[in-house]
Amino acid sequence: MQVDVLSSAGKGEGTVELPAHLFEARVSEYALYRAVVAYEANQRQGTAAVKTRAEVSRTSKKHHRQKGTGQARLGSLKSPAVKGGGVAFGPVPRSYRTRMPKNLKVRALSSALTLKGKDGMVKVVADFELSAPSTKSFKAVIDACGLGGRRLLFVTPESNQVLLRSGRNLPGVEVQPVGTLCTYDVLKADAVLFTRQAVGKLQRIFAGTDKE
Repeated sequence: MQVDVLSSAGKGEGTVELPAHLFEARVSEYALYRAVVAYEANQRQGTAAVKTRAEVSRTSKKHHRQKGTGQARLGSLKSPAVKGGGVAFGPVPRSYRTRMPKNLKVRALSSALTLKGKDGMVKVVADFELSAPSTKSFKAVIDACGLGGRRLLFVTPESNQVLLRSGRNLPGVEVQPVGTLCTYDVLKADAVLFTRQAVGKLQRIFAGTDKE
């Protein structure tokens, strides 16, 4: 799959070949589903907790005598049957973390990139440098590529603090190194913009993963 390489001013600077096993793969809805469920599960903190009858701060002394009062039998104010008592079978802290097989993760990512590519929402920009963080300059590059006003995932070869700080004030724009690229972020974005070096690194990272 070939796409045009745009300069930071939006002009053509040749073309680049995108790896077919990532951008022209067979789309797997099951892999996409598993990737989204796993991502959202991994965002859960799992800190919900309640106190059991052994943990509530109440007396364990018998509330009233067993017989002769006309009331139900009650041995302790810590009982779950009493307002303010402990909770029976309540939630406890737990981990919701889910792991996916490597091949399934690759299948999900390639499916997401293929869908974006079919819609023409995968673009490549020539590598550029900003001497200092500048939201205005970064937005000018995005607008020149015809992606202004969209939810955009901007993929760089390495973590770049200048670009990260330049794009963090732009609504809907996320700057991410190619090493942390995940299916959820690709699906969430309207368009994906790679730098030329990021495409090369993506191909090296996923070399030899074409296992249909």
